[in-house]
Amino acid sequence: MRVSNYIQNIREGDHISFEIVFKLWHRKVYAYFFKKTASESQAEELTQLAFIKLWRFKHTLTEELPLDVQLFKIAKTTLLDYFKKILNDERNLKVYHQELVKSSEEVAELYEAKQQLEVVLNCLPPTRKQVFVLSRLHGYSYKEIAEQLSISPRTVEKHISLAVKQLNGYAYAPALIVLLGFLK
Repeated sequence: MRVSNYIQNIREGDHISFEIVFKLWHRKVYAYFFKKTASESQAEELTQLAFIKLWRFKHTLTEELPLDVQLFKIAKTTLLDYFKKILNDERNLKVYHQELVKSSEEVAELYEAKQQLEVVLNCLPPTRKQVFVLSRLHGYSYKEIAEQLSISPRTVEKHISLAVKQLNGYAYAPALIVLLGFLK
């Protein structure tokens, strides 16, 4: 059977002709991929992909070009797609790594700010600390805090005012402000 007959038969969906072409050209296509990738598993996978593409796009085969030319054109585009995928995967991995590092740094900064906040808040008297935490960290209104602690709203206001004045005297106050922004 002539090669042009294989092309025509494959175009018409003849599996037997495709298998014959596969057996005739498998080693050469594999060798091409192995030479380019230096990996047996990649060469085998790419060879399979090239033949899958040959079958999938059988309608584009032409009798004006030798079958091996068309097959190796498919192999070349398969290899180019493979290299593009590798580059894209490496690029995505690098971006993911950068985001992970950035996220880790943010978590570390947040942890440090929380530690500083804890130090600063521990300097407040217990009731003042409780009122401040309920107001600024948990978002309760003065009225809700007053009801919860059985004190007047005016007392709550006084505790908040004194806490803010006391906290302004500490070096950690900027960290406290940053952390309050994170927590809201």
